[in-house]
Amino acid sequence: MGTRVLVDNGILHDRGAFGNLPAGEVFVAPVEGTAEGVIVCDGSIAGVGVLKNPVKIEVKEGYATNILGEAEAEQLKRALESAPPQYKKEAYNIAEFGVGCNYGAKIVGNVLEDEKVYGTIHIALGDNSTIGGKTIAGIHLDCVLTKPTLRVDGKAVVIDGKWQI
Repeated sequence: MGTRVLVDNGILHDRGAFGNLPAGEVFVAPVEGTAEGVIVCDGSIAGVGVLKNPVKIEVKEGYATNILGEAEAEQLKRALESAPPQYKKEAYNIAEFGVGCNYGAKIVGNVLEDEKVYGTIHIALGDNSTIGGKTIAGIHLDCVLTKPTLRVDGKAVVIDGKWQI
């Protein structure tokens, strides 16, 4: 069974509701151990800022197994290695998949805004226990992709950062 898709629309009426500003994303904690493939992050990374060079993250069985690139890739590796010792493996967990929905957001180097940019996606590494996942990692680092292609049930819904629906 999967995890629940969450919507951050900025409307927080219920006691205990949480969000951040600006609002504007849909996100989910992927089922642990299921993510596979290659992520090429070209927008920004939490703790690194706006990227001058892309960072390539190879993923197998739900974990980042290799991080390649220039100085930004090294910064991401150092950030992941800063996780508490008991969470070294969990820091590399594919923790979140999100889609930006805010027309007014811009890539500025602060992932709280960057991950909301309309047509972007973001993938986080580390902890997802606060968003419906099972992994506790002591760290959560978002990586923003600015021109993704996203397929849902085999149908392209975002191509090169542009919605198709």
